[in-house]
Amino acid sequence: MNKNLWQQAGLAALCLTVFTLPWQTKLILRAASSNYWEISIFAAFVFLYLSLFLLLPSGLLSLNFWKETPLKIKIVSFIFLLSALISVFISSDYLLAGFRFLLLLSAFVFYYILKQLSPFWRRRLLIIFLISLGLQALIGITQFLTQTSLASTYLGMAYHGAGDLGAIVIETVSGRWLRAYGASDHPNIFGGLMVLASLISAYLFFNEEESKLRAYALGSYVLFLIAGLFSFSRSAILALFIGLLLLIWQNWRKRYQKLRPAAALLVLSIFILSLFAAQYSDLIWARAQTSSRLEHISLSERQTYNERAWQDLKETPFFGLGLGVSPEFDYRQDFARSQAQAVWNYQPAHNYWLLAAVEGGIFFLSALILLWFFVYKKSRERRLVAIFVALFILTLFDHWLFSLPLAVLWLAFFFVLI
Repeated sequence: MNKNLWQQAGLAALCLTVFTLPWQTKLILRAASSNYWEISIFAAFVFLYLSLFLLLPSGLLSLNFWKETPLKIKIVSFIFLLSALISVFISSDYLLAGFRFLLLLSAFVFYYILKQLSPFWRRRLLIIFLISLGLQALIGITQFLTQTSLASTYLGMAYHGAGDLGAIVIETVSGRWLRAYGASDHPNIFGGLMVLASLISAYLFFNEEESKLRAYALGSYVLFLIAGLFSFSRSAILALFIGLLLLIWQNWRKRYQKLRPAAALLVLSIFILSLFAAQYSDLIWARAQTSSRLEHISLSERQTYNERAWQDLKETPFFGLGLGVSPEFDYRQDFARSQAQAVWNYQPAHNYWLLAAVEGGIFFLSALILLWFFVYKKSRERRLVAIFVALFILTLFDHWLFSLPLAVLWLAFFFVLI
């Protein structure tokens, strides 16, 4: 096989990697009573390493990329990976922590590949990613409108019904309303992905010169906006609101020729939000009432998880409990004291940064903060601060960008785009 064929096959595998990123198609290697303790190989990781295997002989990838990387980024990345590796050996579940460490390495491999692609191919991968998320958006909208969902083993989708115990719902006088899951484990994850997709679509709408792509970007924005609203995720809607205002303000202020697109997007957004608020005002009000039964339970559980994480951090501050291990660690501690509860009562801290500190330690957290800072500086240079800010807001109120196995690839993908 000549180099051109290797390259074409590798790029095709890379396209499959990006397309499968939002989906949870996986092979379970170690089943567990909680998803947080499970070890699985996801389709996206298989396609990622297939693309690496095919692209290396093609000459497209070069080690010169690492030579050109600034020394400070190399040092921070080394500290980041070394502290994560140390946490594996001191973890109570070295298999799970080791598996999570390999996923972290995979994110660096993904970043390494994406950074060496041409802008044309990076844009093509972005469009593929939006198409994949568009399918999820349609699933999520259908779930909310029909108030039920279909299960699919191959797509990693579980069945959810509004009347099922454990389903994420909103309670009103009219009954229980199922929030949109898409193909995700939780509406907050689905809402966060939809918000990021809507902001990326809005960015493309402002910056694409080809009329067809601009029309596609605008249509995608409307689809993702509606799907994100049906998740009723407070953190996602907050990230959307702030990110959208920043994006519109930036394009309105900096370039006069962007005035009309910015005004059009603003008016369209207000129109959709107004229709949504008028149609589902009772659901919005129920989500806003923190004193309601379900909201009180949710906030109380979040507080419990975060308090438990702070206690764990005090016990192992330097190198943490091991990546992915904190829920299992808490369960084992309670079990040893004969105080164990049902496994679903053990979840990670509902804050990305606190969870990183608990599972990786303070050296790991410090390096992670610096990596995010480097990305922030890059986002300012490329006028993508709005997307960075939305991503950062999502880290403050939930854990899924750290706890989900695929999240490391999502972040690598977003960091390259930013």
